[in-house]
Amino acid sequence: MVTFDEIQQASRTLDGVAHRTPLLHSSTFNRLTGSEVWFKAENFQRIGAFKFRGAYNKISSLNAAEKRRGVIAHSSGNHAQGVALASKLLGVRAVVVMPEDSVLSKVEATRTYGAEVVFCGKEFDDRARLTAELQARYGYVLVHPYDDPKVIAGQGTVGLEILQELPNLEYLLVPVGGGGLIAGSSIAAKRLKPTVKVIGVETEHANDAYQSFRAGKIIRIDRADTIADGIRPLSLGSLNFEIIRQFVDDIITVSDDDVIAMMQFFLERTKTLVEPTGAVAAAALSKNKLSISGKTMCAVISGGNVDMRGLKALL
Repeated sequence: MVTFDEIQQASRTLDGVAHRTPLLHSSTFNRLTGSEVWFKAENFQRIGAFKFRGAYNKISSLNAAEKRRGVIAHSSGNHAQGVALASKLLGVRAVVVMPEDSVLSKVEATRTYGAEVVFCGKEFDDRARLTAELQARYGYVLVHPYDDPKVIAGQGTVGLEILQELPNLEYLLVPVGGGGLIAGSSIAAKRLKPTVKVIGVETEHANDAYQSFRAGKIIRIDRADTIADGIRPLSLGSLNFEIIRQFVDDIITVSDDDVIAMMQFFLERTKTLVEPTGAVAAAALSKNKLSISGKTMCAVISGGNVDMRGLKALL
């Protein structure tokens, strides 16, 4: 289990390296939802997503021998960039396995940060398979995108910062992919305010966490058919699931159309660029998926890395 003390240590590790991202506010959104809503803007984080936090916390924890071996990761984009930048800052060689249909802007950014990109097939299992082969061949240290205590602790600093600034928070909504962000953030949130409700959000056709939460065991889906590439893992990580069972109150779903509408709202009303995964949690509030009002709530914007051509097609 990841502890609150480990999240606090991660916060100290990230101090002066990661940005302490702002909380955005929209009077229009508050009027529409009937609640006081804040948005944790991790789209303003380094590399444009929260993933930098966990990657840096993990890689900085390696000993000298492990750093000399170099690191390897698999990702469709944001974790790739996080590992690439963290490795560059720490002087560590990084290899990242990415699907051949990854968003071009994310591939280019990963290379710009100095990582070597190796392409794999389009299916999620292709990433893990090729990563394991390269790790065994060259001895790289794996930086898992979510199922790792150091990564989870790093992501947990998002929840830590939110509750430090919003001590009266009643609901925290977090997008769920592999579960690293919600696992770490729920530990921090529940420690600082045990009564806060932590809600995970997925899209309807990538609802493995939704199913797992209700079944009480990890459910793996065959395919994640969603525009939100950050929530396409086919199942939760094992450590992540155990934390979710202990600290998360519910997991709900929204449609891809709900996500697109929320992206457009962010652009038009807050002048903020948000990627599909980053709009998932806020979309649940815009559609009143919790059937509540009059509460103090925060939705995490997990990232803002959008390919401009893809954005034009969506909107």
